[in-house]
Amino acid sequence: MNAGDIFNSENKFFSAMNKAWDVLVLNFYFILTVILGIGPAATALYYAIVKNVRRSRSYATTEYFRAFRDNFKQGFIIGIIQLVCTVSLYFCYEYAMAMRAGSTFGQIYFAVWLLFTALFVFISMYVYPVLSRFSLTIRKTLRMAFVLALRHLPTTIGITMILLVMGLLCYLFPPAYLFAFAVYTLLKSLLMEKILRKYTPKPEEGDTSTDAWYLE
Repeated sequence: MNAGDIFNSENKFFSAMNKAWDVLVLNFYFILTVILGIGPAATALYYAIVKNVRRSRSYATTEYFRAFRDNFKQGFIIGIIQLVCTVSLYFCYEYAMAMRAGSTFGQIYFAVWLLFTALFVFISMYVYPVLSRFSLTIRKTLRMAFVLALRHLPTTIGITMILLVMGLLCYLFPPAYLFAFAVYTLLKSLLMEKILRKYTPKPEEGDTSTDAWYLE
């Protein structure tokens, strides 16, 4: 390798550094825009991570804010639904804890709460990647997320473990929030994309108008 290759933008080292920088930038954008709605922010983060960081298409800023804008309405509504479910599950948890030690019904109630909480987490992990990839109604997006989460349960459990590890890291080392959201999304996409590609229709033969980067 000569001196010119070392400073070449196509050099693997510089390419890796650029991708690492894009991950940090996208994490910052997520933190910046999540106050406007977790749904559009999470959708945009997944879309930009896969298209820009993993597929090296376009620019991180361009793809993030394009996806944020295009999916804002549906993402915002799904985020509100998610917030209502989170609050409801919290109050159900408090009620379950108050009853659990005192009766058999309390223990059954807690088990039911645990089941619904797990389903809620599973759907939440899939819903924004699905929204970023497919043009569906909100109802169909939620249903597809539910079906994929259960149909590919081993992958779902794997993604859950990644989520728990990243959550623990942020708890033990708060500065990790500066990169945790984007890194979690990147790691999740390594498993999620294998699933989404199975359900993504391929362009018709000879169709050059569609850039099917997500099938690469």
